[in-house]
Amino acid sequence: MCAAHRPPLSVPDLHVQRLGPFKRMARRTVYLLRPEQIHPVVRIAHRQPGLVIPERIIFDHELVFVLAGEGDWEIAGERRPFQAHDLLFVPPFMPHRFLADGKSPVEHVAVHFDFADNLPLTAQGIDRRKPYRVRFTQGLRIGRQRRLISGHRIERALMEILRAHARGIGLGAANASVHLAGILLGLLEVPEKNHTDEQPAHRQQARVEAVISHMVTHLAQPISQAGLEQVCGLSSSRLQALFREITGYPPLEYLRRLRVEEARRLLADHKLTVKEIAALTGFRDTSHFSKVFRRIDGLAPAHYRDALLAGRQEK
Repeated sequence: MCAAHRPPLSVPDLHVQRLGPFKRMARRTVYLLRPEQIHPVVRIAHRQPGLVIPERIIFDHELVFVLAGEGDWEIAGERRPFQAHDLLFVPPFMPHRFLADGKSPVEHVAVHFDFADNLPLTAQGIDRRKPYRVRFTQGLRIGRQRRLISGHRIERALMEILRAHARGIGLGAANASVHLAGILLGLLEVPEKNHTDEQPAHRQQARVEAVISHMVTHLAQPISQAGLEQVCGLSSSRLQALFREITGYPPLEYLRRLRVEEARRLLADHKLTVKEIAALTGFRDTSHFSKVFRRIDGLAPAHYRDALLAGRQEK
């Protein structure tokens, strides 16, 4: 992808995109794919500032995750706003462009990929592909835009793709493909009109967001599973399943990680004692705080603080 202060195309993108204007494109070939046939190939995975791209088409598929900032994007003649934590899906040969609003710095992650090797063939180069699209069996599809909550399992998987892809061919490429397969399978959904027993995805996520908001607001106070069930009006089993589906963690484990994340921030303040930080982040005592912190971060809180302050002194 391209930053506002950079040329419209970076070197890797030359192979996966073409800028407009476009003539009327030929009819697209349809490739029908079963979910179990998804074995993705990651072509480009990078994290960059800015998100200003003139009208273009791409020759593969792309996921764009907005880390910060906001703006608009146009696809298939429709203009949509985007903001932080939005995941955007761009199919091949679909004219689109990105327009940052200029009010806040935009940062994003972009992953170019094919759903499976040689689908379609790339023997003559990806830029020689003819218009096509991938359609899934069972009426499944991937929506063009999805709002994720902070720390969503998809966000974490995207960061793993960046790290794995940077290691190059071999295990790096294999790990990137594995993480991307999990993301794509998680994004597949039945169009809302075909839902029967399940609630629409946005309502499910709204309930999880309400629970997380309650956790953040009452971080220093005791929080029980029963209390969280009252916040969202779900049974224990449904809340557990929904939280795992969206965040990758059960509710109380997610709460512990929120508390450790806040504790990391507070440990940067040398005026606060470990005991005070434990109280501010809702742990029963320093022993419980240290046990949970060590399990998640691999270090005791005091050792984490020492390493943090030592790093600051070196800088």
